[in-house]
Amino acid sequence: MDFRSLRIRILVLFLLSFLGVGAVVALVLAGSLQRDMENLLARQQFAFVSGLADELDQKIKLQIEAMERVAVLIPGSGWDDEGALTAFLENRAGIKGFFAGGLLILGHDGTVRAEAPALGRRGKDVARLKGVDSVVATGRSLVSEPYFDPALDQPAVAMAVPIRRGGKILGALVGTATLAQSNFLGRLVEQKVGETGGLYMVSPKSGLIVVSTNKERTFKSLPGRGVNAMLDRYVDGYEGSGVTVSSLGIEELTSARRIASTGWVLVARLPTAEAFEPITGINSRLIAALAGLGLVSLGLLWLVLRAALSPLHRATGRIQAMVDGSAPLEALEVSRADEVGRMIGAFNALQAKVAAAEAALREREALYHALFRGCKAVELLIDPADGRIIDANHAAETYYGWSHDQLVSMRISEINILDKAAIAEEMRKAKAEERDHFDFRHRVASGEIRDVEVWSGPVRVTGRQLLYSIVHDVTARRQAEHEVRSLLAFRRAVLDGAGSSIIATATDGTILLFNPTAERWLGYGADEMIGRSSPGIFHDPGEVARRATQLSEELGRPVEAGFECFVAKILATGKPDSGEWTYVRKDGGRFRVLLTVTALYDDGGELSGFLGIAQDIAARLSVEKELKRSNAELEHFAYVASHDLRQPLRMVSSYITLLQRRLGDLLDDDCQEFIGFAVDGAKRMDHMITDLLEYSRIGRSGAVPEPVDLDEVVRLSLANLGALLQEHGATVRVAEGLPAVMGNAVELERLFQNLISNAVKFQAAGRPPRVEVTWSAAPDEWIISVRDNGIGIDTSGQVRLFQIFQRLVGQDEYPGTGIGLASCRKIAEHHGGRIWLESTPGEGSVFRVALPLSEGAGVPA
Repeated sequence: MDFRSLRIRILVLFLLSFLGVGAVVALVLAGSLQRDMENLLARQQFAFVSGLADELDQKIKLQIEAMERVAVLIPGSGWDDEGALTAFLENRAGIKGFFAGGLLILGHDGTVRAEAPALGRRGKDVARLKGVDSVVATGRSLVSEPYFDPALDQPAVAMAVPIRRGGKILGALVGTATLAQSNFLGRLVEQKVGETGGLYMVSPKSGLIVVSTNKERTFKSLPGRGVNAMLDRYVDGYEGSGVTVSSLGIEELTSARRIASTGWVLVARLPTAEAFEPITGINSRLIAALAGLGLVSLGLLWLVLRAALSPLHRATGRIQAMVDGSAPLEALEVSRADEVGRMIGAFNALQAKVAAAEAALREREALYHALFRGCKAVELLIDPADGRIIDANHAAETYYGWSHDQLVSMRISEINILDKAAIAEEMRKAKAEERDHFDFRHRVASGEIRDVEVWSGPVRVTGRQLLYSIVHDVTARRQAEHEVRSLLAFRRAVLDGAGSSIIATATDGTILLFNPTAERWLGYGADEMIGRSSPGIFHDPGEVARRATQLSEELGRPVEAGFECFVAKILATGKPDSGEWTYVRKDGGRFRVLLTVTALYDDGGELSGFLGIAQDIAARLSVEKELKRSNAELEHFAYVASHDLRQPLRMVSSYITLLQRRLGDLLDDDCQEFIGFAVDGAKRMDHMITDLLEYSRIGRSGAVPEPVDLDEVVRLSLANLGALLQEHGATVRVAEGLPAVMGNAVELERLFQNLISNAVKFQAAGRPPRVEVTWSAAPDEWIISVRDNGIGIDTSGQVRLFQIFQRLVGQDEYPGTGIGLASCRKIAEHHGGRIWLESTPGEGSVFRVALPLSEGAGVPA
């Protein structure tokens, strides 16, 4: 080894590294210093421009207030006297000094009534030119956007205030300030920032520079978007500071503040060359210091290397002799304890480790062989040249059913059922590492064909290029995948053949599924709808808004008029939500559907989306409409029939009674009994017609459901049955705190009156009637029970108990029409509930009425 050359390379490397690190440090320090100075200057500059902007805003407001005070003094009686108005303006020395372009009085039509000084503007319409026509229209004072004034032949801005008399706007007082002369903007254009910086004010609305320290830029258009990035931000409303490149290509530190009274933006600019000039000198001195320090360090390093590398030179010669074989492998002598001595000691340790590594390698080869043989996964080593199996582990013997000797005498083509050419091509891809994963079918010793998944790749063993193959049996998985595909095909067939519109969405309303029926009904393709929000296209916006209002009242929280309308109730109750909606086709056509929305959950029980199934109810609505018409006709018929039938019955009953009275004792006992039968039959027929009419009217009152207190309903029922209870000596016990439900109080009163009266009438002989009314709560309904100790009802009678005109006992034993319990069932079902019976013949019965829980109806105390 040439140690002289090594020393030179080390010295050069050190110098380059030192200079490189020094340069990086200098750049980092300079950058940090520049950022700190930039932040400091930015804060100072922003504070400066903010103070000027606030001062200017205050001056503009004061000037407007001064003009408004002058406007009040303009004589209203001499409004048509232009001379008087001109004299008035000439005497306004207090504000004339702010407006080099003069003062104007405009009429309500925007024409000049008077001016001072006279520049030939009288009688001209200048309101739109100056941009102050809105002052006359709205009565609000303003400062106009910059404009070119032809009377002054230069750019200007105008300040205008309304002239009012008695609440009426007569015109406007206008002051014109030229942008090139002293004006109400004051000393703004004379301000400088640093030595080379300055100020300028821009109007975002007109896109013009209002005024500038550089007077050549006054009334110039702003540079296009993208030319000056910070100016674009300031125009868009940003207030602050930043470094940008101006339209003239100069890098500048700028700060901006908006003037509230005009909407203009005041910008201060300072070239960065001036702002960061002190940093340049600091960088130069830092680089010079680093260069000097590097040269001194280089000399010291040369002396150190010269002393340190001499022992290393001698050790290198000994090592080379060992490599050449001219000297035996032995430990080198360590004569010193410095770095060189430690390196020689490390070489000696390396020799010992090499010997130990060779022993460990032999041990690892034995370990790898044991792992290959003992691995539970099926493993093969194959020669890609001819497909011979070189080795197979114990798991392969067990899986294929051949012994190790049999396997290593076989070729892979005897296991893989592909043809030999295809097998050779797959081995070529594995050897070239074009593929490492394969799906094959392998034959085992029993002749059975199994599906396998093979991971294969090249491996070098004792100098030979072989292929390793790790085989996994996937027969069961393939069967499961086949079943899943079949299930998916079945699901697709169900969706495609369903007669209902089926739409699935994500939790945010994004449509994920749109079946063919939905496409056919709505006229949209699935590709148009998947990925869009469901209510936006095919729902009536007004209907969605009304549903949102209804749900907001029902749930007690705001519900948005969008996708939330369809799922808010599901999320609140955990139950599917059904309702009628209007679908809007792509061509604008409309039809009504019954939409049922259900929540979908993943395997972890987390909400994953929603499923909406809609049924076209046009036919049902038509049937319902016809049914309502038929029911109305039937109700009218029932009323007329009952009226017409009851009248002859009353006449028959009356005349038979008159005959009985007139004939008196002339009638024998049989005739008296016959007349009694006739009168009693007519009365029972009258009761039956009345009950039948009441039965037909259940649920047709048209009354809106309202909260009904069942405590009050049962109390009224007992009051109506007072005579019956007293006659039979009945005892009725009512549990406290009966619940309140939504419904019709009259119908519910009739229901409980029928149940209690039946419990009293159908009493067992010799046993005083005892009736007990109790209640209990179920998850979704109240259950009210009416228990008696009467005659009871056998199983055969319970089947037809609630059918109309079904009597289970004779009329001579217990009177009635057979309509009461049928009416109870109809009332319960009309209220969304149900009624049933539990009875033991001879011991008594329990009639149970289930009524749904209703929000707003209250909970028992």
